[in-house]
Amino acid sequence: MQTIARRNGKDPLWGSQSWLQAGSRAGRKNAQRGNALMEATAIMLLMFGLLFLVVDLALALFTKSTLQTAVEAGVRFAVTDRLASGTSYLNDSIVQVVQQNALGMLNGANGACKISINYFNPVTGQADTGTGGDVVRVSVAGYQYTPVGILKSASPIPITASSSDVLESCPLAGCPPVANPTPPACN
Repeated sequence: MQTIARRNGKDPLWGSQSWLQAGSRAGRKNAQRGNALMEATAIMLLMFGLLFLVVDLALALFTKSTLQTAVEAGVRFAVTDRLASGTSYLNDSIVQVVQQNALGMLNGANGACKISINYFNPVTGQADTGTGGDVVRVSVAGYQYTPVGILKSASPIPITASSSDVLESCPLAGCPPVANPTPPACN
């Protein structure tokens, strides 16, 4: 048998390392790849969680903004003392305008029950009948936003919106009737 001599401490078949050393380096490299995969998975979970949190918060702000815009449209309509088509009372007209501007969030009788309309005397601040010069306040209360993403397990978020302005003087033909004597029943 011929022996292969080492020169300068190098194995002629494996270079500067023995086969045992080469195997342990390959194992370390595979372990490092596994660590990188675990780190990437942890970071992706965190990033998706943050993304869903941002989406939830953005949807809640969008809902608040939409309801605020709807009540502002209702107040703008109310100050003109006119009636919407198909309605006989000012409050019914205001509710119809708010529902049309709420992007479907306040549809139906249940949505109409979340809309409240109040009239105040601008001098005394006491409740009034809704004639020219009174302050009208349109508000949405009791709307519950249910988160869809990471906050889904949390309880619904209550969202309210309110807007007010002064009613114009009644037209020469007189002010329209304000309140419906038989308003829709709310649960």
